[in-house]
Amino acid sequence: MPIYDLGYRHWTGRWTSHPYRWWAITRRGIGMLAKNKRFLILMILSGIPFLVRAVMIYASTLVSDRVPMLRIDAGFFEDFLTQQMRFFALIIAVYAGAGLISNDLKANALQIYLSKPITRRDYLIGKLGILVFFLALPTLVPGLLLFLLAILFKANIDFLREFYWVPGSILGYSALIMFGFSLVMLALSSLSKSSRFAGVNFIAVFFFSHILCNILSSILRTSHVAWISLPNNLTQVGDMLFGRQPKYLSPVWASIVALAVLAWGSLWIIHRRIRAVEVIS
Repeated sequence: MPIYDLGYRHWTGRWTSHPYRWWAITRRGIGMLAKNKRFLILMILSGIPFLVRAVMIYASTLVSDRVPMLRIDAGFFEDFLTQQMRFFALIIAVYAGAGLISNDLKANALQIYLSKPITRRDYLIGKLGILVFFLALPTLVPGLLLFLLAILFKANIDFLREFYWVPGSILGYSALIMFGFSLVMLALSSLSKSSRFAGVNFIAVFFFSHILCNILSSILRTSHVAWISLPNNLTQVGDMLFGRQPKYLSPVWASIVALAVLAWGSLWIIHRRIRAVEVIS
């Protein structure tokens, strides 16, 4: 049987610049989760609060904000984001993020990733992009859409003149939730080869910190320890962004520092856990 020498075959694919190589990881991760029927149902259910708030905005135009519950102001949008943060964003972060790194550790896939022209930074940004994308869907996207609906239904330039700064607050609060949840989830996912372990620990961090804060607040009879709780820290900064009186006596700067330390610690853990031989830097 003759053997044919094919010789050198030229690359026929499309070259991409280095700054965008992380997108291959993000695109693949988004595609895999989008095929999961249970996850799609979860994402659809996360849109219910948006529909409820949209109806409230429409109803407020009929009663002219005479009902306090239907008053459309900056607090209306913050309450929506806080509601999403404490339930749907939490579940989505666990479902989408628990296995992002732990599954790679379990399958020894990190060496394969990093044997390609992909750095640890590319890998981290790619995985982070997956979580940020799905956490933006129940927070940032509907938040901005609600503000747009408020403008359309109000049909009043006074509303826009008074609350023109709210989209920036929505963006800031949503980014805080998206990146805060994503970094902590990825850090916990990198600590174990079990995605279940990562998911359970993320829920424990969220609720245990809140329970511990409530216990200490009851013992000390003050809410100055609110910075111990992850959700309380997010809420405190959210109140500042939306120009509201903080719910707790704990200073806002303490919450900002706590979140910054948590983010830095999460990045440090991820960086240490995904250390491997980088063939191409």
